Amino acid sequence: MKLKKVFILVVAVVLATLLSGCSASAMRSNSWAGLSADAEKAYLANGSFVYAINLNNGNQAWQYPAEKADTKESFFATPVLTEDGQLLITSAGTNHSLISLNAASGSTNWTFSDPEGVWIASPIVVDETIYAPNTDGKLYAFDLLGNFLWAKHIGGTLWSQPVSDGEFLYINSLDHHLYAFNLSTQEVLWKAEATGAIPGSPALDADGNLYLGSFGAKIEAINASAQNTSWSFETKGWVWDAPVIEENTLYVGDLEGNFYAINTSDGRPVWNSIQPDGTIIGSPLITEDFIVIGTESGSAYAIDREGAIIWQYSIGGRLYTSPVQGDDLILFSPMEMENQAALVALDLEGRQVWQFIPEN
Repeated sequence: MKLKKVFILVVAVVLATLLSGCSASAMRSNSWAGLSADAEKAYLANGSFVYAINLNNGNQAWQYPAEKADTKESFFATPVLTEDGQLLITSAGTNHSLISLNAASGSTNWTFSDPEGVWIASPIVVDETIYAPNTDGKLYAFDLLGNFLWAKHIGGTLWSQPVSDGEFLYINSLDHHLYAFNLSTQEVLWKAEATGAIPGSPALDADGNLYLGSFGAKIEAINASAQNTSWSFETKGWVWDAPVIEENTLYVGDLEGNFYAINTSDGRPVWNSIQPDGTIIGSPLITEDFIVIGTESGSAYAIDREGAIIWQYSIGGRLYTSPVQGDDLILFSPMEMENQAALVALDLEGRQVWQFIPEN
């Protein structure tokens, strides 16, 4: 039943983004937000607007657009901060925009809006080059000034941010494949097939192993050097977002509401899966003391390395966006909150510090 409900939501998102007549307000009602943070601000891509929120008090620092919403734009991919102070945002609206903002002020640096498809994925920056996957199946490259460099066809529909070891980009596709893209030759060197569509990013460890979660209800480990699957782990439900690695343990949740810790060397469970109170869509957050997840039922959980729940806090709404840590706060972006709160900050003991409710 949970899978059916989430699948209907996914279909609504796809239709809203790919049909040419959709509005930003329609997109906002059918998708969850993208969230990132630095030491001072949280950056929230939430439908019609992107917000910067001060972490010390939860007040808005700026919003983009500064005045009224552009009905041809719709923001929900995770904003990406660059080392030179840019905030890269992508739009799933009909403008097909990739935009660079000044992270301090929210002013526009540059905009690119020429692809055939929309931007569902966040870009990645490697060696001062921006790489942005698009739903048209192409990977677009830009320098940090926004100059277009090239576009290469990868395959399928690209929904997730790539990961990189500096030599390759590893890109998941809804066509059931992981692609290894050589940054020097600008070509796909190899691809590996998964058991289902892969909407989330892969996880990459220091030894060159990649871990994929998919709608095949499996976690699959692929060795980038050997280009083969070294092990697979069956989950009880589909996996939406990226697994997260800490040392030799992989943490991931599924759409049936199960949370797993898996040994990366052999694919065996570290402890028996635990089942909080609802579907888990977002990636877990690893903190110094515990792992944090959010559920569709609106609950935030802190779980220790042995699989025991340390604390649980009922935020409300639906927690689809991956939690993020900003300074000493844990940030959640709930969907469908009764009071319209778009961002909730908890302290490390699971107590609410503030809420952010957009004026627009």
